[in-house]
Amino acid sequence: MDRSVVIIGVTGFLGRHLQAHLSKQGWRVIGLKRGENGWDGKSRGPWESALAGATAIVNLAGAPITLPWTTTNRELILRSRVESTHVVGQALSEMASPPIWVNASAVGIYGNRGDELLTENSAPGSDFLAEVCVKWEAALTQSPPSPSPRIALRTGIVFGPDGGALTPLAKLARIGLGGQLGNGRQWMPWIHIRDHIRLVEFLIESNISGAVNAVGPVPVENREFAKILRQTVHFPIGVPTPAFALTAASKLGGPDPSVLLNSTRVVPQHALDAGFRFEYGNLASALADCLGRSP
Repeated sequence: MDRSVVIIGVTGFLGRHLQAHLSKQGWRVIGLKRGENGWDGKSRGPWESALAGATAIVNLAGAPITLPWTTTNRELILRSRVESTHVVGQALSEMASPPIWVNASAVGIYGNRGDELLTENSAPGSDFLAEVCVKWEAALTQSPPSPSPRIALRTGIVFGPDGGALTPLAKLARIGLGGQLGNGRQWMPWIHIRDHIRLVEFLIESNISGAVNAVGPVPVENREFAKILRQTVHFPIGVPTPAFALTAASKLGGPDPSVLLNSTRVVPQHALDAGFRFEYGNLASALADCLGRSP
């Protein structure tokens, strides 16, 4: 039986790793890139022919949330997600046997929640990212009915050896700037890139529907993350970054401080209940693997 997956956003960090992993596992992977086969993230076109006979489609499209949150960029962050999801739904609605649909979302849907333990059943937050995610997932769930599963993949901070959030953080830690951010008590929902791509394949093969938190099983506070990162790179000193400095940096083109300071204590309850097993169940082993150290 031919197993094929269409990946939208195949050139990004997540897409590249997912394509490589699925190809090694014997899947036929079709990558859709902006500007090819009429794909522009908002319009129907020749790209739809790639969906015929596919087992699954994974839509990872969306402008980076690390862009400065100007009015224009806020609109771009929202529009790039909702429009791409909406047009995929339109295309799938006309297929007699549509593929399984895995659509990106984010743990940002929960907002800034302090120490509250969050699962897929928790209510959404009310800040900008939460509102984006709510509308993003609405474009998925409100598409015309389909007999195939639809999954909203709520991804946390993804760590890998060759990109993602860890690369700049590790560079800072190696020069003594690996201290906590703000008060350091904000919870960080993280996941190793290998577990992330394994989870996507697991969901495609498991016939699961609904929201799934793509995070590791043990979230950590930022101060604990900073400590483990310093231990991993063998640089014991880490100058902390106060919240006001992050706010100042955002005005100079850096990410909005809430991206770094919001506390989101998320666990992958649905994945665990479905039987998924993480290769990297704790942060120390994940960072050691990514940075080439022994835990």
